[in-house]
Amino acid sequence: MDKQTIIDYYSRIDVATELVRFSQNREVGGRYENGGYAKRPGALFFPNDVKRMARDNIISFHTSVELWQNPASLDERIGWDFLIDLDAPKLEQSRKVAEALVELLQAHGVNSVHMKFSGRAGFHIFVPWVAFDPSLLNRFPEIPRAIGLYLTDYLKKDENLTKEERHDVKIDSVAIASRHLMRAPYSLNEKSGLISIPVKDPWFEIENAKIENIKVKPFLLDAKPGEAMSLVEMSIDFVEKEKQIPNFVPQRIEIKKRVPELFFAPSIKKMLQGMADGRKRSEFIIRSYLSNLGWNWDEIEHLLLEWNQKNRPPLKETYIKGHIRWNKRQKNKLLPPNFNRDGFYKDMGIWTEECSTHKNPLSYTIRRYKWQLKQQKEEEEKKAKEEKRKKKKNKISKLKEKEKTKTPPETTGT
Repeated sequence: MDKQTIIDYYSRIDVATELVRFSQNREVGGRYENGGYAKRPGALFFPNDVKRMARDNIISFHTSVELWQNPASLDERIGWDFLIDLDAPKLEQSRKVAEALVELLQAHGVNSVHMKFSGRAGFHIFVPWVAFDPSLLNRFPEIPRAIGLYLTDYLKKDENLTKEERHDVKIDSVAIASRHLMRAPYSLNEKSGLISIPVKDPWFEIENAKIENIKVKPFLLDAKPGEAMSLVEMSIDFVEKEKQIPNFVPQRIEIKKRVPELFFAPSIKKMLQGMADGRKRSEFIIRSYLSNLGWNWDEIEHLLLEWNQKNRPPLKETYIKGHIRWNKRQKNKLLPPNFNRDGFYKDMGIWTEECSTHKNPLSYTIRRYKWQLKQQKEEEEKKAKEEKRKKKKNKISKLKEKEKTKTPPETTGT
């Protein structure tokens, strides 16, 4: 691609404006044709900065996943986005894996997932900083790496992906480091000549990424506060278990029989009455809750569809069925968020007394259910002993009666 075409593209006011907007609070690195970067840290403040850098032979623009108070000096980090940088030999491979990853994140209750085409054969999938708790500010890159390891482990077990797709497609967040840069939206990819464009799903038309066809729409990274914290919790737990003794399998309570609704946690019962706000979070909680209580996926789907009719407004039926379909393919079961997790029970208006005395709705239900089973077992054992005692008493009584009815032996005289 000739230099003037590149300058003309970055001189477009819509392209330059969006590059500047997205780069706010981010470190910016301009990249030359030989692969080297301009002096870092850099920043974009005005559309003319983009045009000037293009005239200075910058071919592509890259921004940090970390957010800074002053990106020109990197003096105070104010957040970070979780980025999945999918890399694959072929675009068709990464399309399928990207779709699986979005489904996986949504199955964990993370619905604010944003995606863009990398410009070559991969995708950049974002979970915005607002979806995490502020307490994680200084746990970068530890938390992104943990999530990357956890998601990678799930993909290895996804039976909907081929062996090649599971092997060849890499999640680069596992190796993410401080000051990690990624290609900015609407930046040129110097290797392919295509533009890194935002996409709604991975099955976009490649023609839309050609420089002459670019239509700019803001790449807005919005999310519900704290919605990714259950994912964080599970990822940390996964990494901790991986550090333990090889082949060690932690004990986990397995409920084989379907637990009746009588034993459901009060917060879950309130949720099942229907929701006006937090419907997607509720669907995630109910789905993961029931899957750990002996309910099969057909039963869970039936209950969710009935529950959905009580919501105002209802979720799309395809949304619920899509998650059920995804779960049926998985070997591992998800856990519902803990009661103290921000963005869930309290914020959703379903907080009840037991939420302050138990860690999780599962612990509440399983404890009550196990107590009931114990009581039932003791009662059955008591009845069995009583029956055994009665049978023994009856047997003795019958023997005595038999003895009484016997004819006494005849005596002979002497």
